[in-house]
Amino acid sequence: MVETVIQYSEKIESTHLLGPGDRAVLWVFGCCFNCSGCIAYNFKHGTCIEDTAENLAQWFLDTKNDGITISGGEPMLQAMELSKMIEMIREKRDVGIVVYSGFTYEELKKKADQDLGVKNFLSQIDILIDGPYREELNHNEPYRGSSNQRILPLTGRYAGAMEAYYQTSEGRDIEVRIRGDKTLMIGVPSKDQAAIWQEIKRLDQF
Repeated sequence: MVETVIQYSEKIESTHLLGPGDRAVLWVFGCCFNCSGCIAYNFKHGTCIEDTAENLAQWFLDTKNDGITISGGEPMLQAMELSKMIEMIREKRDVGIVVYSGFTYEELKKKADQDLGVKNFLSQIDILIDGPYREELNHNEPYRGSSNQRILPLTGRYAGAMEAYYQTSEGRDIEVRIRGDKTLMIGVPSKDQAAIWQEIKRLDQF
């Protein structure tokens, strides 16, 4: 039996900044977009880690969290692999799934007609934050990079949290975590925070 392999850049066991409740985050590796001002450059051009869907599912289950957020990079490029990971997780525990994608929901619905992986993955998502990052539309709305992106509840799981978490939040909070020689920013940064982060990453290259 061939194992399902997922390529990713980073994962963390717990945060409150990328979805309701205490949740793990998986940033997948690889992206088909070239958004100007993107802060996730390393998730397309940096280190790629490979692990099986089974191992990553167990990693999440060991966290005891009530949800996982999948970002990137572009998750839909590994839709089938991620959907298998979620199936394994939900066999053991009913958890909430939040996904950031550069594709719009309408584009994904069309893709789902031809791509079983996208169809399966899309059916598992509780909240989708959709659309490409547009630097000129970065108006500092919480939990999304630019105002063209939408926070779409695809199921009723987080109905009670939509207003409290997404609609009444003010500004953008971030966390910076240091692991060995690696620095990871968690959350959606403001323009000023993003500029500072870009400068930090530039200096890290020298």
